[in-house]
Amino acid sequence: MKETIVFVHGVCHGAWCWEEKFIPFFQNLGYECIALNLPGHETPGSTQRISYSLNDYVQALHQAVAKLDQPPIIVGHSMGGMILQRFLKTGTCKKAILLSAVPPSGALMASTRVIGNNLGTLPYLFTRNLLGVFRKYPLLMFNKAKIAEKYASKMCAESFQAFVTLVLPIFHKISTPLLVVGGSKDQLITVNEFAQTAKRYGAKLEIIEGGSHDLMLDDDYLQTTEAIKNWLEEK
Repeated sequence: MKETIVFVHGVCHGAWCWEEKFIPFFQNLGYECIALNLPGHETPGSTQRISYSLNDYVQALHQAVAKLDQPPIIVGHSMGGMILQRFLKTGTCKKAILLSAVPPSGALMASTRVIGNNLGTLPYLFTRNLLGVFRKYPLLMFNKAKIAEKYASKMCAESFQAFVTLVLPIFHKISTPLLVVGGSKDQLITVNEFAQTAKRYGAKLEIIEGGSHDLMLDDDYLQTTEAIKNWLEEK
Protein backbone atom coordinates (compact mmCIF):
# COMPACT_ATOMS: atom_id res chain seq x y z
CA MET A 1 0.00 0.00 0.00
CA LYS A 2 1.32 3.47 -0.92
CA GLU A 3 0.80 6.57 1.15
CA THR A 4 -2.49 8.10 2.23
CA ILE A 5 -3.83 11.13 0.37
CA VAL A 6 -6.16 13.47 2.26
CA PHE A 7 -8.35 15.69 0.07
CA VAL A 8 -9.65 19.03 1.39
CA HIS A 9 -12.46 20.73 -0.51
CA GLY A 10 -13.14 24.39 -1.12
CA VAL A 11 -15.97 26.90 -0.63
CA CYS A 12 -19.50 25.44 -0.88
CA HIS A 13 -18.12 22.00 -1.78
CA GLY A 14 -17.83 18.72 0.12
CA ALA A 15 -16.15 15.33 -0.06
CA TRP A 16 -18.42 14.56 -3.02
CA CYS A 17 -16.26 16.65 -5.37
CA TRP A 18 -13.39 14.14 -5.13
CA GLU A 19 -15.38 10.92 -5.18
CA GLU A 20 -16.24 10.56 -8.86
CA LYS A 21 -12.90 11.14 -10.57
CA PHE A 22 -9.90 11.86 -8.34
CA ILE A 23 -10.38 9.17 -5.70
CA PRO A 24 -10.85 6.26 -8.17
CA PHE A 25 -7.79 7.48 -10.10
CA PHE A 26 -5.50 7.54 -7.07
CA GLN A 27 -6.97 4.39 -5.51
CA ASN A 28 -6.10 2.56 -8.73
CA LEU A 29 -2.50 3.70 -8.18
CA GLY A 30 -2.58 2.10 -4.73
CA TYR A 31 -3.07 5.18 -2.56
CA GLU A 32 -5.43 5.14 0.39
CA CYS A 33 -7.74 8.14 -0.12
CA ILE A 34 -9.61 10.16 2.48
CA ALA A 35 -11.93 13.01 1.45
CA LEU A 36 -12.85 15.34 4.30
CA ASN A 37 -16.16 17.01 4.82
CA LEU A 38 -15.30 20.25 6.58
CA PRO A 39 -17.68 21.15 9.44
CA GLY A 40 -21.14 22.00 8.10
CA HIS A 41 -20.45 20.53 4.64
CA GLU A 42 -21.68 17.00 5.23
CA THR A 43 -24.90 17.27 3.20
CA PRO A 44 -24.59 18.02 -0.54
CA GLY A 45 -26.97 20.73 -1.64
CA SER A 46 -27.73 21.92 1.89
CA THR A 47 -28.93 25.53 2.10
CA GLN A 48 -28.82 25.63 5.89
CA ARG A 49 -26.67 28.52 7.00
CA ILE A 50 -23.49 27.62 8.88
CA SER A 51 -21.05 29.66 10.92
CA TYR A 52 -17.50 28.43 11.34
CA SER A 53 -14.18 30.21 11.38
CA LEU A 54 -11.41 29.35 8.95
CA ASN A 55 -9.47 28.15 11.99
CA ASP A 56 -12.29 25.69 12.73
CA TYR A 57 -11.65 24.19 9.31
CA VAL A 58 -7.88 24.12 9.91
CA GLN A 59 -8.44 22.31 13.19
CA ALA A 60 -10.67 19.77 11.43
CA LEU A 61 -7.74 18.98 9.14
CA HIS A 62 -5.38 18.68 12.14
CA GLN A 63 -7.81 16.25 13.77
CA ALA A 64 -8.09 14.14 10.62
CA VAL A 65 -4.32 13.94 10.18
CA ALA A 66 -3.78 13.12 13.86
CA LYS A 67 -5.80 9.92 13.39
CA LEU A 68 -3.36 8.60 10.78
CA ASP A 69 -0.36 6.40 11.53
CA GLN A 70 1.92 8.38 9.21
CA PRO A 71 1.94 11.90 7.78
CA PRO A 72 -0.15 11.88 4.58
CA ILE A 73 -0.02 13.66 1.28
CA ILE A 74 -2.61 16.45 1.32
CA VAL A 75 -4.43 18.02 -1.62
CA GLY A 76 -6.22 21.30 -0.89
CA HIS A 77 -8.58 22.87 -3.42
CA SER A 78 -9.39 26.62 -3.47
CA MET A 79 -10.28 27.52 0.13
CA GLY A 80 -8.98 24.05 1.01
CA GLY A 81 -5.63 25.20 -0.37
CA MET A 82 -5.56 28.08 2.08
CA ILE A 83 -6.62 25.73 4.88
CA LEU A 84 -3.69 23.51 3.91
CA GLN A 85 -1.25 26.45 3.93
CA ARG A 86 -2.45 27.46 7.39
CA PHE A 87 -2.27 23.83 8.58
CA LEU A 88 1.38 23.67 7.51
CA LYS A 89 2.29 26.52 9.86
CA THR A 90 2.42 23.92 12.64
CA GLY A 91 1.26 20.66 11.06
CA THR A 92 3.22 18.23 8.91
CA CYS A 93 2.58 16.12 5.86
CA LYS A 94 4.84 14.33 3.39
CA LYS A 95 3.86 16.42 0.37
CA ALA A 96 1.23 19.02 -0.37
CA ILE A 97 -0.64 19.97 -3.53
CA LEU A 98 -2.26 23.39 -3.78
CA LEU A 99 -5.02 22.94 -6.38
CA SER A 100 -6.66 26.16 -7.66
CA ALA A 101 -5.68 27.45 -4.24
CA VAL A 102 -6.24 30.84 -2.69
CA PRO A 103 -2.78 32.45 -2.82
CA PRO A 104 -0.85 33.29 0.37
CA SER A 105 -1.57 36.95 -0.34
CA GLY A 106 -5.23 36.17 0.35
CA ALA A 107 -8.44 36.31 -1.67
CA LEU A 108 -9.00 40.08 -1.62
CA MET A 109 -7.89 40.65 -5.22
CA ALA A 110 -9.83 37.65 -6.48
CA SER A 111 -12.97 38.73 -4.61
CA THR A 112 -12.71 42.29 -5.88
CA ARG A 113 -12.21 41.05 -9.43
CA VAL A 114 -15.21 38.72 -9.27
CA ILE A 115 -17.47 41.42 -7.84
CA GLY A 116 -16.31 43.95 -10.43
CA ASN A 117 -17.02 41.56 -13.28
CA ASN A 118 -20.28 40.26 -11.83
CA LEU A 119 -22.22 43.02 -10.07
CA GLY A 120 -25.10 40.59 -9.57
CA THR A 121 -23.04 39.06 -6.76
CA LEU A 122 -23.63 42.10 -4.55
CA PRO A 123 -27.18 41.29 -3.34
CA TYR A 124 -25.97 37.85 -2.25
CA LEU A 125 -22.86 39.19 -0.53
CA PHE A 126 -24.90 41.81 1.33
CA THR A 127 -26.97 38.95 2.73
CA ARG A 128 -23.86 36.80 3.41
CA ASN A 129 -25.09 34.17 0.95
CA LEU A 130 -22.06 32.74 -0.88
CA LEU A 131 -24.04 29.79 -2.19
CA GLY A 132 -26.30 32.25 -3.96
CA VAL A 133 -23.28 33.78 -5.69
CA PHE A 134 -22.06 30.49 -7.09
CA ARG A 135 -25.50 29.26 -8.08
CA LYS A 136 -26.08 32.49 -10.01
CA TYR A 137 -22.60 32.37 -11.57
CA PRO A 138 -21.72 28.64 -11.67
CA LEU A 139 -19.17 29.17 -14.45
CA LEU A 140 -16.94 30.82 -11.87
CA MET A 141 -16.35 27.23 -10.75
CA PHE A 142 -16.98 25.12 -13.83
CA ASN A 143 -15.83 25.58 -17.41
CA LYS A 144 -18.84 24.11 -19.20
CA ALA A 145 -22.59 24.58 -18.77
CA LYS A 146 -23.22 20.82 -18.77
CA ILE A 147 -20.73 20.36 -15.92
CA ALA A 148 -22.31 23.22 -14.00
CA GLU A 149 -25.74 21.67 -14.53
CA LYS A 150 -24.50 18.35 -13.13
CA TYR A 151 -22.68 19.62 -10.04
CA ALA A 152 -23.96 23.07 -9.04
CA SER A 153 -26.93 21.56 -7.20
CA LYS A 154 -24.49 19.69 -4.94
CA MET A 155 -22.87 22.88 -3.67
CA CYS A 156 -23.92 23.81 -0.14
CA ALA A 157 -24.11 26.90 2.05
CA GLU A 158 -20.78 28.33 3.20
CA SER A 159 -19.70 30.11 6.37
CA PHE A 160 -19.38 33.81 5.60
CA GLN A 161 -17.11 34.14 8.62
CA ALA A 162 -14.62 31.71 7.08
CA PHE A 163 -14.87 33.44 3.70
CA VAL A 164 -14.05 36.84 5.18
CA THR A 165 -10.88 35.43 6.75
CA LEU A 166 -9.77 34.17 3.33
CA VAL A 167 -8.94 37.73 2.29
CA LEU A 168 -6.21 37.93 4.92
CA PRO A 169 -2.63 37.18 3.81
CA ILE A 170 -0.35 34.69 5.53
CA PHE A 171 3.37 35.16 6.04
CA HIS A 172 4.83 31.97 7.49
CA LYS A 173 7.28 29.77 5.61
CA ILE A 174 6.50 26.23 4.50
CA SER A 175 9.21 23.60 4.23
CA THR A 176 6.97 20.77 2.98
CA PRO A 177 7.48 19.84 -0.72
CA LEU A 178 4.72 21.64 -2.61
CA LEU A 179 3.13 21.44 -6.03
CA VAL A 180 0.95 24.32 -7.26
CA VAL A 181 -1.67 23.43 -9.89
CA GLY A 182 -4.06 25.84 -11.60
CA GLY A 183 -6.24 26.04 -14.67
CA SER A 184 -5.58 28.52 -17.48
CA LYS A 185 -9.33 29.29 -17.63
CA ASP A 186 -9.90 29.59 -13.88
CA GLN A 187 -12.42 32.40 -13.36
CA LEU A 188 -11.51 32.96 -9.69
CA ILE A 189 -7.72 32.71 -9.40
CA THR A 190 -5.45 33.91 -12.20
CA VAL A 191 -2.45 32.15 -13.71
CA ASN A 192 -0.32 35.02 -12.43
CA GLU A 193 -1.57 34.39 -8.90
CA PHE A 194 -0.74 30.68 -9.22
CA ALA A 195 2.76 31.68 -10.36
CA GLN A 196 3.11 34.02 -7.38
CA THR A 197 2.13 31.19 -5.03
CA ALA A 198 4.70 28.84 -6.58
CA LYS A 199 7.40 31.52 -6.38
CA ARG A 200 6.58 32.30 -2.76
CA TYR A 201 7.10 28.69 -1.74
CA GLY A 202 9.76 27.68 -4.26
CA ALA A 203 7.28 25.11 -5.58
CA LYS A 204 6.81 23.53 -8.99
CA LEU A 205 3.97 25.09 -11.00
CA GLU A 206 1.66 23.15 -13.32
CA ILE A 207 -0.87 25.08 -15.41
CA ILE A 208 -3.61 22.93 -16.91
CA GLU A 209 -4.47 24.32 -20.35
CA GLY A 210 -8.21 25.03 -20.53
CA GLY A 211 -8.70 24.00 -16.92
CA SER A 212 -11.43 25.57 -14.78
CA HIS A 213 -11.42 26.39 -11.07
CA ASP A 214 -12.90 22.94 -10.34
CA LEU A 215 -10.12 21.00 -12.04
CA MET A 216 -11.22 17.78 -10.33
CA LEU A 217 -14.58 17.90 -12.14
CA ASP A 218 -13.41 18.99 -15.59
CA ASP A 219 -13.94 16.62 -18.51
CA ASP A 220 -10.16 16.78 -18.93
CA TYR A 221 -9.47 16.05 -15.26
CA LEU A 222 -6.87 13.45 -16.28
CA GLN A 223 -4.52 16.28 -17.22
CA THR A 224 -4.58 17.32 -13.58
CA THR A 225 -4.37 13.85 -12.04
CA GLU A 226 -1.48 12.93 -14.34
CA ALA A 227 0.40 16.11 -13.39
CA ILE A 228 -0.04 15.28 -9.71
CA LYS A 229 0.89 11.61 -10.23
CA ASN A 230 4.06 12.52 -12.12
CA TRP A 231 5.12 14.98 -9.42
CA LEU A 232 4.47 12.48 -6.64
CA GLU A 233 6.55 9.86 -8.43
CA GLU A 234 9.48 12.15 -9.16
CA LYS A 235 9.97 13.15 -5.55
